[in-house]
Amino acid sequence: MITKITDCAIFSDIPEQDLPQILPLLKERHFKKNHVLMFENDQGDEVYIIRSGMAKVCRIHEGREIVLGIAMPGDVIGEFEALSNDQYRISSIEALENVSTWLISRNDLLDIVEKYPSVLRKAYMILVERTRILNRLVRYLSFYDVRTKVANLLMDLFYNFGKACDNGYKIDLKINQSLLANMLGVTRESISKTIGDFQDEGIIDVNGKYFYLLDKTKLELICNETEEIPSLRKWHTL
Repeated sequence: MITKITDCAIFSDIPEQDLPQILPLLKERHFKKNHVLMFENDQGDEVYIIRSGMAKVCRIHEGREIVLGIAMPGDVIGEFEALSNDQYRISSIEALENVSTWLISRNDLLDIVEKYPSVLRKAYMILVERTRILNRLVRYLSFYDVRTKVANLLMDLFYNFGKACDNGYKIDLKINQSLLANMLGVTRESISKTIGDFQDEGIIDVNGKYFYLLDKTKLELICNETEEIPSLRKWHTL
């Protein structure tokens, strides 16, 4: 959980002594799991700063969902619509668990940008980072077979949520197979089969919606020919 606005990358260069001027602009909002904070193509100018919990960034077409990313504490959502002339939401945001946020209006954000140009520079850097992540997602969706897609996504999750445990590494994020399928643009049945294969091969285990990497080296070998640079698997580098 983040406790002050400068824990958020986009606002990290704002001087501490100036925070009392900004804090009154923030309104606390709390959302239950599965609540949709915003719908794609709706108009809106609110900007959310995630303080705790996680949310999925997704788009839906003809009843099919593709998950574009996971927003975590410290992330800002809705800022690019607020900073542009087009205030139609570019994606939907749905809480994966109970989520606490700060909300700030578009006008207040623009006032902050005017006073602190570093906020705009940080927003640009975040946009570049998100574009890089989306480019990798396009590669997953376009060029890899299901086995390679799943292996790469598990490695991505490891680099972002992994921690050592007694029998290998735990991906410290509750995630079901439907979400995995929607992150890769494949059917749940394909995910279930591949996960089962990986379990039979002793590569992973699944317990209580947590994934455990039992043989990280073998999982990395499946990814070896995909040109993925380990350091670029991190979704947040600022």
